[in-house]
Amino acid sequence: MRNKRSRGEVRNGKLQRVAADLFLKRGYEGVTIDKIVERAGGSKSTVYSKFGGKCGLFISSIENLCREANEPLTKIDYTGLNLEESLKKLSFHILKLITSKRSVELHRLAIGEALNCPEVGEAWYTHGPARTASFIRSLLESRREELRKTTIPIDRMAVILHDSLTGDILYRLLAGVGKHENDAELERLACAAVDLILGNHRSDVS
Repeated sequence: MRNKRSRGEVRNGKLQRVAADLFLKRGYEGVTIDKIVERAGGSKSTVYSKFGGKCGLFISSIENLCREANEPLTKIDYTGLNLEESLKKLSFHILKLITSKRSVELHRLAIGEALNCPEVGEAWYTHGPARTASFIRSLLESRREELRKTTIPIDRMAVILHDSLTGDILYRLLAGVGKHENDAELERLACAAVDLILGNHRSDVS
């Protein structure tokens, strides 16, 4: 039984990866179950039994793409860094994440399909932007003693910083009028956003 489950997990994972690549390249309407199965192997019956059909596989693929994109954020080492330094390091990696070609394509795809399928928008927001912002919130929570008392809830501070990072630079990429910045520029933008958000909220703790 263990081997059968293992084979099933491998098969389903391949279906999701192939489907994700196809959806990113061709959009939802440009992809058929037949084409996915042709490239990934397996059968149409598997797509229906495991994912409920094309829409279910699409949503599952969106979730996986978001988890894959956020994975590097779980491995950041903050050893020896204070709150400001930690936030700047995290913000830099978030900028790297959201400005990558694959992330921009995913953003376009999810937003484009969300009007026709609200579940797609919910899956993308929950596993994408909301999950990314949660890393900022967790970091702020863990370093609460380095913040002055403020009327702004930490949840809100996390969203404000996240939105400041994903504003103009992402809008330009989505519109096709921006360029993919180098690491030095992303670091500069990350530092500026953190300086703006922290403002007078730093405590005297060093």
